[in-house]
Amino acid sequence: MPLPPRRPPNLLRRVFRPSWENLAALVRGEDRQDLSRAEARAWSLALESRRVPHRVRNLGRGWRLEVPVWYAERAEREIRRYLAENPRPQESPPPPPRPRANDLPTWLAMLALLSFHALVSRPLPSLGLYPQQWLELGQARAELLLGGQWWRAATALTLHGDAAHVLSNAVIGGIFAGLVCRELGNGLGWLLILAGGVLGSVCNALIQNPEHSSIGFSTAVFAAAAILSGLRAADGALDFRSFVVPVAAGLGILAMLGSTGENTDLGAHLTGFAAGLVLGLAAGTLKHATEPSVRLQWMMGVAALALLPAAWAWAWLGG
Repeated sequence: MPLPPRRPPNLLRRVFRPSWENLAALVRGEDRQDLSRAEARAWSLALESRRVPHRVRNLGRGWRLEVPVWYAERAEREIRRYLAENPRPQESPPPPPRPRANDLPTWLAMLALLSFHALVSRPLPSLGLYPQQWLELGQARAELLLGGQWWRAATALTLHGDAAHVLSNAVIGGIFAGLVCRELGNGLGWLLILAGGVLGSVCNALIQNPEHSSIGFSTAVFAAAAILSGLRAADGALDFRSFVVPVAAGLGILAMLGSTGENTDLGAHLTGFAAGLVLGLAAGTLKHATEPSVRLQWMMGVAALALLPAAWAWAWLGG
């Protein structure tokens, strides 16, 4: 059924308040809103030949071709004409949906973070262990980290000032980490989150004075939030607005959760977010080309699981 005529908006609205229609939904109905890559390219070429403005978006699970609402009727007419002149070949069935990652490893990791804080925050004279020892060995002190004690970039993620500090990081971190793992799988997801936290700690040490010390899992929490933003931005790589909006949303999260408070290390939050954004963009770009095998996911999961214990072992043996 043809769309009702629309009054073309003025030039300012076209530039600053564009509104878009999903062309596949108009042509095929609401049950088929996404296109294959070949279809999106063919439809785009057909519209370009008729000088119809449009944009193509990569959604990960498929492609979407959108047109400004005031061109929707014309675009629908052109595509219907194109399809009538070029019958569609038999399509292969769509790939099965990717299984959702299990959230249990993420919540076990957050429970381990809470348990570790309970362990290191109380003195154990029988073992000769005291909270100050853990802090001295594991905090990300800039001059020592950059002087070769690399393990501090990882061990600092597990240390917290008090129970409120670790609890907030565990709750917020569990939410963001779970979302990342649903996108990438538990192995790759957690490896990137910890890599973002470690890289953030190193970059923070580079921009701070030598006496600066940093602790807390929040560097990795903001890396996880930025990984999500990077994944969303990579999904809309063909469209500038789809790139900017997820990144702006991630910066908004940083402003709300990571820039206030007496003991807030804004530098660590910023560098963690920056590292996560780079990793998220890279992962989002690569995941469309290839999916990690189950075996590779397990290998990355084991690497992520071993990273923090290995760093603490090195701290005690090398420190």
